[in-house]
Amino acid sequence: MSSSNKSKDSLSLKMAVDLEFNSYERRAGTSDFSAESSSEEQAGELHELDRLAIAGEVTESFFRFLIENSGDVIWMYDFDADRYTYASPSVFRLRGFTPEEICRQSLYDALTPASAEVAVAEISRRLVALKRGDESAAWEICEFDQLHKDGSVVPTEVMTTFIRDSGGELKGIIGVARDISERRRIESEKERLQLLMMKAAKMEFVSRISGGIAHDFNNKLQSILGMTDLLMASHPFSTEQLQSFEEIRTAVAHCAGLTGQLLATAGKRTAKPEVFDCNLAISSLVQMKQCCMLGESTLDFFPASGLWPVLMDSGEFDEIVGHLLSNAMDAVSSGGSIAITTRNVAMDIEYGGVHGETTVHDSVLVEVSDTGRGMSAEVMRQVFEPFFTTKESASGLGLSTVNGLVERCGGFVTVDSATGKGSTFRVFLPRMMGAVEHSAVSASRMPTEHRGETILLVDDEDAVRRITGKFLESFGYLVLSAADGREALEVAGMYEGPIHMLLTDMIMPGMNGRELSRLLESQRSEVKTLYISGYAADILSDDDGSSDVHFLGKPFSRSALSDKVRSVLG
Repeated sequence: MSSSNKSKDSLSLKMAVDLEFNSYERRAGTSDFSAESSSEEQAGELHELDRLAIAGEVTESFFRFLIENSGDVIWMYDFDADRYTYASPSVFRLRGFTPEEICRQSLYDALTPASAEVAVAEISRRLVALKRGDESAAWEICEFDQLHKDGSVVPTEVMTTFIRDSGGELKGIIGVARDISERRRIESEKERLQLLMMKAAKMEFVSRISGGIAHDFNNKLQSILGMTDLLMASHPFSTEQLQSFEEIRTAVAHCAGLTGQLLATAGKRTAKPEVFDCNLAISSLVQMKQCCMLGESTLDFFPASGLWPVLMDSGEFDEIVGHLLSNAMDAVSSGGSIAITTRNVAMDIEYGGVHGETTVHDSVLVEVSDTGRGMSAEVMRQVFEPFFTTKESASGLGLSTVNGLVERCGGFVTVDSATGKGSTFRVFLPRMMGAVEHSAVSASRMPTEHRGETILLVDDEDAVRRITGKFLESFGYLVLSAADGREALEVAGMYEGPIHMLLTDMIMPGMNGRELSRLLESQRSEVKTLYISGYAADILSDDDGSSDVHFLGKPFSRSALSDKVRSVLG
């Protein structure tokens, strides 16, 4: 009802009251009393009774007006009849039933089974409390799910109080019901946003921890790997000794992979996006994994034709699918099947809202499903948490890495599972739109021979600086060394010859590698820069993603350093 209509109704009600009182005044002024009943006392009593009658009519009209125009539903329930005996007209807007239809319903007809059981229990509890003298139990506010005529459920807030007869016996309930669908929606959205904030805070904490671990740990791994490479190149060793060195290299690579997973979980790993076909990448992975299937277990791939391209680091895509396949293979180790399916998904706002995504894109869906053990609801709630695992020998970083890598490229992951009924992971990756541009960084270069260039090497880790310097000298380069940015600028200032490359650690005390590079380039415009670090995502900003920025992650091998330096120098 509009405000203007409400004003008219209120005015009409006032006019009706005024007319009633004016009519009474006219009747009182023209009445002809007989001598026997014309005393002032009798006239006053008659006048008071008439006024009370009129006031009662006005009060009834007023409350009827309020009830019939209230947005909330006012109702009465009779205990003896076990049904509703009254419902205000607004019940039609709330539940789709007319007041007459409501008066043929019981509590179990009006509420969902679960809410009806709660309501009966609450009424019983309140009746017992009242009999014990607790008058506070006479009224209460609860939330119940009511049934709409179309079969839907309407969440309501209901305020009730008991009805007593003249003898004080409890005869029924009178209540007011209010639709709280919008309130529930707002509360649900608030809860979703709080969860997102908690997740963001948790990931920020993991990000800080992972960055510190990666930086320090990878520096130590660099020393181990570098020394191993130096030893292998310095003397002739037996085959058995060389195998021992290779085992050291393998262990270092495994440890570096763990720190890489940790950085990926925190969304801090350096990536090189490229456009590629998911079907081709998955086909290669499936061929490798099929050889590892045990017993009667099977692995099938169902690629979609005309699959849209995606833009992301191909190595990270392999890692995503590899983790999902490894988990699925563990789940069906005693027998079962795994299916990988791809297809194009045209996303919309409604779909994104269901999955909690505020930004939606047309996506490529990669679905990995298995018929294995499945997961409980409690496990599913934690499955993407860092370090959470149900396996004794696992790190708990696999699925958290998957989630971090997918979110970093603008996608999201969902999971459906039930104990004993298998699991289905769905990875949604944004479709690549527009023309494909290939940067100079992605172009492959054939390494050429060194030409004796001068390289300024800067690293605050003595062992890393010493080993890397030996590598560069063994390649034929002239090496200038410094332990930090300040010392590097002093060394460069005293060196009169050309400096062809700055090879610097990214994270150092006092001055980071990016700051050092900018200062040195302002003095020597010809110098090229190669960054090395175990953790660089917080230093390389978005505007540093151009083709003139070169990076080599620690730990790196002697041959990887040679190829990268030669590639940067050109």
